[in-house]
Amino acid sequence: MRKLFLSLSVICLVLFSCGQSEFDTDDIENNTASAEQPKNTHQGPLGDVRFKDTTFMFGDVKDGEMVQHTYVFTNVGEAPLSISNVTAQCGCTTPEYSHEVIGPGKTGKVTATFNSSSRGGPAGILNEKSITVQFENSKTAEVVLKFKANVIAPAGSVSEEELNGGGDEHAH
Repeated sequence: MRKLFLSLSVICLVLFSCGQSEFDTDDIENNTASAEQPKNTHQGPLGDVRFKDTTFMFGDVKDGEMVQHTYVFTNVGEAPLSISNVTAQCGCTTPEYSHEVIGPGKTGKVTATFNSSSRGGPAGILNEKSITVQFENSKTAEVVLKFKANVIAPAGSVSEEELNGGGDEHAH
């Protein structure tokens, strides 16, 4: 009787554990990964990202102007993925991003809004900024998106260098 019970237990265990091989989007939504630990724990197929561009040049921007660029990516992998975290290099940049699960072949986006206020000078100051995007259930765990803007302030205005104490005391 004991052998029969043990045999039935083993058979049930094998049958029920084999049914867990199919991928489910709940694996993404219930993922316990965090910004500090974006490690993928799923053992099935993975998504993967391909961005249309990862760098962008705004060119000349007037000091105080708000400019925006949208980085578009496609899930080129075999399974759905999602963005787990997005961080901007500094407070002058505000990121917005797709919060939904992105299926294979579908697109998502990350939009960077740059506030150029007090970041320029009369000859222009080149600002180089970045946004770090972390993904769940993706072969590519993290992508850094970059942009540049040459911020030009009107003549006689205070530059970022002067605001930080490095400028000419007599400038107006």
